Amino acid sequence: MNVLGLKIKKHDTGAALISDGEVVAIAEERLCRIKHSFDIFPRLGIDYCLDTLKVKPEEIDLVVIDQVDLREKIPMKEIFLQETRNRFSRASIEVINHHDAHAASAFFCSPFEEAAILVYDGSGEKFKSHLGTAATETETLYRGKGNKFFQLQKTAHLREAKAFPYTFGIGKLYSFISSLYLNFGAYNEGKMMGLAPYGNNSILKQFPFEDWFAEKEGHLICNARITFPGSSKLEKLGKIKSIGEFIKIARHYFKIKARVAAGRLFWKLYRFSHFKELFFEPLIFQKVFLPRPPRVQADKLPDDYYSSVAFAIQKVMEEIAVRWALKIKNMTGAQNLCVAGGLGLNIDTNKKFLDEARYEDIFIQPASSDTGVALGCALYGWHMILNQPRFWQMKNAELGKKYNEEDIQQALEERKEEIIVKKSSAIASEAAQLIAQGKIIGWFQGGAEYGPRALGHRSILCNAGVKEMKDILNNRVKHREPWRPFAASVLKEEVAQWFELEKESPFMLLVASVKKEKRELIPSVVHVDGTCRIQSVDKENNRPYYDLISAFYKLTKMPMVLNTSFNLGGEPIVETPQDALSCFLRTEMDYLVIEDYLVTKK
Repeated sequence: MNVLGLKIKKHDTGAALISDGEVVAIAEERLCRIKHSFDIFPRLGIDYCLDTLKVKPEEIDLVVIDQVDLREKIPMKEIFLQETRNRFSRASIEVINHHDAHAASAFFCSPFEEAAILVYDGSGEKFKSHLGTAATETETLYRGKGNKFFQLQKTAHLREAKAFPYTFGIGKLYSFISSLYLNFGAYNEGKMMGLAPYGNNSILKQFPFEDWFAEKEGHLICNARITFPGSSKLEKLGKIKSIGEFIKIARHYFKIKARVAAGRLFWKLYRFSHFKELFFEPLIFQKVFLPRPPRVQADKLPDDYYSSVAFAIQKVMEEIAVRWALKIKNMTGAQNLCVAGGLGLNIDTNKKFLDEARYEDIFIQPASSDTGVALGCALYGWHMILNQPRFWQMKNAELGKKYNEEDIQQALEERKEEIIVKKSSAIASEAAQLIAQGKIIGWFQGGAEYGPRALGHRSILCNAGVKEMKDILNNRVKHREPWRPFAASVLKEEVAQWFELEKESPFMLLVASVKKEKRELIPSVVHVDGTCRIQSVDKENNRPYYDLISAFYKLTKMPMVLNTSFNLGGEPIVETPQDALSCFLRTEMDYLVIEDYLVTKK
């Protein structure tokens, strides 16, 4: 059987294929080179998967696609057929729930025979209620066992156009503050997570937990009534620059107001008969009025106020996540937890599942965001639709194509006027020596990692023991905000000697405190709160990378390197040898390693 999983609409489209016990998956952004590939049909990703596993389109038995938004608004099957024509003539086509795809991506990859499953994100599929109002899922709880999982509870919120007028989930709260209030833009929630440790609890004192979220009828819901100077539509009307802009904003404003008012009135008529209840029903939340307007670029970070806003929302996030985890633990009795959805990338929260929810073990999909949905669709089709047994455990994230000698030589030949190339029989040792000397290395090995984290296949590496290395790396290559932390890749057997962490973290999805006596030895990966994001590296599942770090350990007595993703800001992580060379030549990286080739610039 050959099962093709796809995400074809909205952000982070991609493809995944299961064939004869092999799995390949790719985000479309890695191939089209457009970050998050919004509404880009994964044509390149489909061809990539078919080519990698040598499967022809007519040999595909099942295509599984996730649903986002309303089914009548975005008919996924029709869109797929229109884009592919009759290319997959033998395949059955199934459209599944968005959160079900997330759940499959976590549970069916995990080492657990039985587990609780938590899916939480900004928003998933939208449904029409029996009253005709549109509601969007934000959290779903499942129980997984064997080759099946079962939904236990789903939380959804009223949605008007793109807005949630009353309540939303923690994912929307987190992204709302990050993108709109702190002005980090879409898909940059990691910046707020990095900023939070610079803050204090001043905002939480002013607006405690009960102002941000509440538990109602077994659901944890967040306050969507957040305002600040300049946030009201009427204020925006006073700042317009043309009659056309005024008409557009005014029309949108009154249209939304009318729809919300009509919906509320209908709901009251349906539910209440008493005069007082008909015309006055207290809302769950009062408005939260943040005293300062949204941050502008002139507001330098970290500071006291905006950092404390980030601190507050991070603490709210952690509290809600732990409550969800405890709730599903009580519902299922499970000691293992699987997590997916965009919030699974929040490393501080993930550690709380172990420390506070007290799960014995957790598995978090490394492509927790919508990047992992295509893989979830393929696994859902294999197990839930075709009823096939479990066959695979995701021990590493290397789900991309491995480029052969011919591919690499062709890429090197294309850039021969700009580079000097040497093939090495001891590439790990040579690279380790260069890193020990303070050089910045681009590291390209095997197939690409699935998800947003570079895990030693498409990485930029340098010496965590050099105090200025973080600034050097930012100035010469990454061009990131100087307050954002970098991660460490650590030999698995040495993790406990340097960090307060007893679990493996192969996908860089856990944070841990650095032992106090070690902090001054690795200053470039220690965050302001004394923590570090960690990837534990083992010989069995990541041999070339393990050999490099081992060689570096022998030279420096430091069993780790600073690891960041092989890309420039705003670009996807590199996929091909050509991508790697292009990025290398556009930055001030010192060396590039592609398999056994050591590359320098002329």
